[in-house]
Amino acid sequence: MATVADAWRPTSELEHRLQETVRAGDQESYFRLIADSELVVPVPPDLVDGMLAGETQPSWPTQEEDGRVHVLTYTSASAMRACLGPSYQHFMTVRFGEIAETWPDDRWWLAIDAPARGVPAALPIEARLPAWFVRQVAGGDGRPPQVGRVSAPWEELRGQHRDLPRESPRQEFQPANDVERELLRAAANNDHDLFLQTLAGTDVLLPVPDDTDYAMRPGRPGFPWQTREVDGSTVVPVFTSPERLVEAARSAGTGTEYIKLPFTVALRYWPNHDWLLAINSGSPAGGTILAQQLPGLAAWADQRAAQRMTDGFEPQNDIEGRLFEAARRRDTDAFFKILLGAQVLVPADPDTPWGITPGDPGFPWRPVPVHGRTSIQIFTSLKWMNEAVGSSRFVMPTLLDMVAAWPDTGWNLVLNPGTPIDATMPGDKIRSLGPPSADRATPP
Repeated sequence: MATVADAWRPTSELEHRLQETVRAGDQESYFRLIADSELVVPVPPDLVDGMLAGETQPSWPTQEEDGRVHVLTYTSASAMRACLGPSYQHFMTVRFGEIAETWPDDRWWLAIDAPARGVPAALPIEARLPAWFVRQVAGGDGRPPQVGRVSAPWEELRGQHRDLPRESPRQEFQPANDVERELLRAAANNDHDLFLQTLAGTDVLLPVPDDTDYAMRPGRPGFPWQTREVDGSTVVPVFTSPERLVEAARSAGTGTEYIKLPFTVALRYWPNHDWLLAINSGSPAGGTILAQQLPGLAAWADQRAAQRMTDGFEPQNDIEGRLFEAARRRDTDAFFKILLGAQVLVPADPDTPWGITPGDPGFPWRPVPVHGRTSIQIFTSLKWMNEAVGSSRFVMPTLLDMVAAWPDTGWNLVLNPGTPIDATMPGDKIRSLGPPSADRATPP
C-alpha cells in the first residue's frame, strides 16, 4: 500500500539536505541544519481572521501525543499541508533560534513535520525534540537524541543525559564493589553513557520501612516507596552497596532496611512522573536522573534486558516456547493468537477466591504504573511473575476472558515485562484482540 511518505518529495533545499542526512543516518548533521533553518508555524484556520484584524495574538499550535504536549512546526508550507490537511493555508516563519529563545514551557516538546491525528502522513524527515534539546541545538550542539521513526532508544537516551548533575569526586572515597568503581570512573570523566550502561546491568538496594514484607516488590500495588525532599523536589534514593546506603541513612537520619532488585525493575514501576531518582545520594559515585527522563530510560532498560536474555532464553512451558518462536519471527498476529487461547497468571490478594473469573466483581484488577502508564500485568509462568512482583497469590483466567471483561480503556495490558516474550497492548485496543462482538456467545 502506498503511503504519504512514499509519495512525498522535498520542496526546498532544506528538505533535500535533511532527507540526505536521514538516509545517511547522520543525525548530528540533521540537527545542525535545523539549527540554522526557518520553520513554518501553522496558523489554525479559526484564528486567521482574528489575527489579520489584529484582534488575536499568535499562539503556539500544539498537539498531545503519548501524554506530552508538542509544538507543531514544519519545514515548508507543503509539508504543513501534507501533515495537517488542506484547510491550513496560513502560517508564520520563525527562525529556530527564536523558537528556542521564546520556548513556552519546559515540559513541552518540539515536533517537526509531525502529522495531525487522523492524517495519514509520515514524512521521512520527521523529528521530536524535548525542550532542553531545542536549546542545546540552538546553542550549536547537535549531538542527537533521535531523528525520524527508527527505534534507537540508547542513542536517544545517550543525548538526554548529557546534563545530569554529578558531584565532584572526593578524596579517600573507597568504592565498595566493581559497579561503584565503574560509576566513579564515569562520574569523574563526565561519561554519562558509561554511567547509565553500568546501572542498567546491575542490582540496586531500594530503601524500605522496617516492617516491610520482604517479598514485596515495586510491581505490586501499595509498594512503600521511600522519598526525600531535596531543594523542593521529591527524590527516591537507590544505592549500589550497603555501605552507600548506610552513609546516606546516617546523614539523613533514616533507617537502613532495604530490598535488593534489578535496577531495571525499579525503573519499570516508577510511581510518579514528578519524582527524581538519586543514585548513591551524597557519594562521588552517584548522580541524579531527572523525572522526565525516567520513562524513556525504563523502556530502554527493559528492551536491553530482553535482548540480553534472547540467546539463552528457556521457555517455562509450551505456550512460552510458541510465543518465543512467534516473537523471533516478528509475527504479531500469531503471537496474540497463541496468547488468547492460553491461561495466564494474574497477581492477586491472599484472600482472592481461586475460581474467580474476570467478570466477577471481586476479580483482582490491580493496576500499577509500568513505564509511566497505568497497566494490568499478566504472566505466562511463575518465574516471570516472581521476578516482576515477588511471591504472590494468583489466579489463572484465559486471556480471552480478560479481554471480554476489560474494565477500563485507560489501562494498558502488559505481558511478561523485561523478557523476550513481553508485549504491551493499549487499553483502547484490547477489545480488538477478541472475536467480533457478534461472534461472542450470548445467553439464550
